[in-house]
Formats: sequence, C-alpha cells, structure tokens
Amino acid sequence: MTHPTLLEQPPAPTPFFPDSAFGTKEPAARPALPSTPDLDPPGANQPGLSRQEIEQFRESGYVIKRGLIPEEVLAPLVDLWWQQPPVQAAGMKRDDPGTWRAPSLHWPEQNRWGLVDNWMGDRPWPGYALSGWPGMKGQRGELVVRLPYRLTEKGRGTNDVWRWHGIGHDPEFVSATSAYPSVLYMAELLMGGPVKRPWRNRGVYSIFPRGDSTAEPRLGCHLDRNMTEMVVVTYLDDVPPGGGGFTIWPTAPQRLYPTSEQALHWTATEQSNEAMDDIKRDVQPLEFAGKAGDVIFCYGWMAHSAGIHEGSNIRMAVIQDFNRVRPRSHMRWTALGKNGGPDINCNMDGLFIFDSDYPDDDPADGDREVINQWIMDSNEFVMSRQPPEKDMFAEWNVGQRPAVGFVVEEPPWWEKYELPLMPAGTPRGGGGVPAVPLSSIASYEGDGVWRARLRANDWMRRT
Repeated sequence: MTHPTLLEQPPAPTPFFPDSAFGTKEPAARPALPSTPDLDPPGANQPGLSRQEIEQFRESGYVIKRGLIPEEVLAPLVDLWWQQPPVQAAGMKRDDPGTWRAPSLHWPEQNRWGLVDNWMGDRPWPGYALSGWPGMKGQRGELVVRLPYRLTEKGRGTNDVWRWHGIGHDPEFVSATSAYPSVLYMAELLMGGPVKRPWRNRGVYSIFPRGDSTAEPRLGCHLDRNMTEMVVVTYLDDVPPGGGGFTIWPTAPQRLYPTSEQALHWTATEQSNEAMDDIKRDVQPLEFAGKAGDVIFCYGWMAHSAGIHEGSNIRMAVIQDFNRVRPRSHMRWTALGKNGGPDINCNMDGLFIFDSDYPDDDPADGDREVINQWIMDSNEFVMSRQPPEKDMFAEWNVGQRPAVGFVVEEPPWWEKYELPLMPAGTPRGGGGVPAVPLSSIASYEGDGVWRARLRANDWMRRT
C-alpha cells in the first residue's frame, strides 16, 4: 500500500466525535457461546502461530493465547486495583465476594479521583456541575470527556462498570501488558513490523456482579471508530463462562472491511450498516472465557461487546490497541462549543470549521477547550486514505515470516504535541489530558476556520 501526500489524498470525510462508536439499531439475535480452552485450535498454549491458528485468524479475525503473560507478572497490578478509590469507597473486600455487587450504590455522583490542576494545560479545575456524557460543552463547571476513573451512573439496571483509564499510561502497567515481550512477539507475527511500541492502553475495564435489578442485560455489538489495526484484550483475573467476558462476532472484520471507504480509517457506508445488521442476525457471538494471563488478539475492525455478566466474579480486562509505524496525519481533536454553540471535530485535514449560526459563540475565540480521546495509544489519523485492498491481509504477516523484534519506539502523541498527560503530583492511576486551549494547538485562518499544527512525523526527521 502506498502512502500519498495530503495533496494527493481524496477529500476528508465528515469528521466525527472521536469517542463515538459505529453500531446499528438491529439487536444481537443470538446469545454468546463461551470460547473455552477445549475449543482452541492447536498451539493456543504457547507463543507462535500454528497452521490452524493462522487459518482461524484469516477466516474469523481472532486468535486466543492461553497463559501468554505469567500470572505472577499481573498479580501486582491486581493488588494495586484493590487499593483504588472506587474499591475503597464501595467497601469492597477481596475476601468477601458479597461486597462486590453493584458498587455504584456507593460511588460519588461527581468523581474527582485522580485529577490534578492541569485543566486547560495548567489551570485549576472549575467547580463541577455534572450534565451527562458525552455532549458536555466547554462552559465553566462541566466535565470534559473521560476521567481517570470512569464510573457508570446509578440506575442503569445492568452490571456496574468501572473503566480505570488512568492506569493505562503507567509505565510499569504498560510493560506488564501491552509491551510485554510475548505480546509484542505475537503482534509482529500477526501484523508484521515495524510494530509501534505501545506507550499506553485504555486501562482496566471492570464489570461487577449485578445487584437486585431485574433488567434484562443485552449485548451491545459495536465497532470502535479509531485508528486501531489490532485490538488485544488481556485478563488480569479469571473470567469463567457467563462472567462478563469480552464478546466478539467472528468473521465481522471480513464482512465489514470491504464496506469501508478507507483501508486504515473506519469510514462507514450504507453497505456497512447492512453488513452490521447481517452480522448481528447471522453470526454466532463468542464470549472470551479464560484465566489470568490469557490474551485474545483481534483484527481491529472486530465487532464486539462487553459480555453478559451473570456470575459472581469481577471481570478485569485490559483493553489495548496495536498499530504499525506509519506516516501519520493530524490528531483527532474536538473543540468544545461555548454559550450554546456546538462541538466541532477536527477533520483529517486538520481543520476545525465553525459556522456563524451561534452569535454568542465567536469562531475566532481560541480560549475554548480542546479535547482528544486521551485514553488511546492510537490518537492520530494515519496519512494514507487509500481504499480497501482486495485482500484485507495484504500488509499483514499472519505467520508468514518469523518475528525478529521489529518494534519501533515511535514517540507517544502527547510528547509530540507537548501535552500535559502526567503533570507533577498525579497519583498513580490518575492523570490524563482533560483539555487545552484551541489557540495552543491550532492557528486561526479566518471565516471560522482553524488549522491544527501537524507534528506527527517530526520525530522521523530527527532519527
């Protein structure tokens, strides 16, 4: 696949909110079946790819590796999990499973755990007035995208979920999960090199046993709309069948890939909607059941969902994104509206285009909050906008060549753009990039147009 310059690229598609997902209204028609070890093809208990695993990945888009990370490597991370504010606030005790149910009854409605004074770069955070998520505006007192500890709201009626995003940029945590040698080995065997060395992941997604709710839980089949070539999920603790395991729809990538306008950015079409409906109706979903250290590798466009949790365990899953080193384009910024104005998402050309229909929201105002999906390791568009290949694995390795350690330490996006991801004083597991001023990352060109500054590939010229 070639990588043309921006001047040779097709027009940028309509920009979207980075944290949005692709899905359709069609409900998932089938309950998930557990993918237990007895169903694994030969080779699941060791690094590498057997012939059967290669066939499974090409035909279904996933492969499971059992015990890929030793349990003793992950055990300190589980210990750290039990020391965190949501656990302490809910009164959960490690030796008393009866205390693990419905912890949101004890979680605060306005959560400030893990924050430091880095709002708008270096300012104190304003007072809080929770107004829901997403769709917050950049007015004083409102939350900005995801916090280091993102907790479900009360009254959902299903399982409580805690997304511990802040731990995802902890170097020790990343080294034990995304950058663990056997995981990088598998990433190169599947994707091929050069593998971009991960510097963060999305953190730990924990699903808790339900309380007394009678609401019927449902699978939420969707596709993440980001620049992820491979999705990887690692379990920190055992997840039995029916215990909320990460759930996938095998063959979904093969069905969805040819419907996208682009090969490396998910750019949905009407055919994509039809394909997703067909997937929900026809494909048997699989729930990834496993033990601590088990890892599932999926093609990046795998339709997936949190699993149905009817058990008594806490499902602790590390959600990770992998990519190869590529020429990159702009960051996926969102400029928040002021005084009733809408949020404006940056497009692939790096442009924020404001309209003039909101007289109280001056397009030239550069002192507005700009956010990004800071929980992601892959937070930049890639340069190429080429259409899908005839063979979706044309650039992939999938066991054709041995892994030789072709892993490149491309700088993380927050270093490229000098963003305050880990300011001094951040507690372990906290931090993040809440917001920076628009004028700090873009220049005003007039007529409501701001152009983001491109720093994605400067590091290549220095090496």
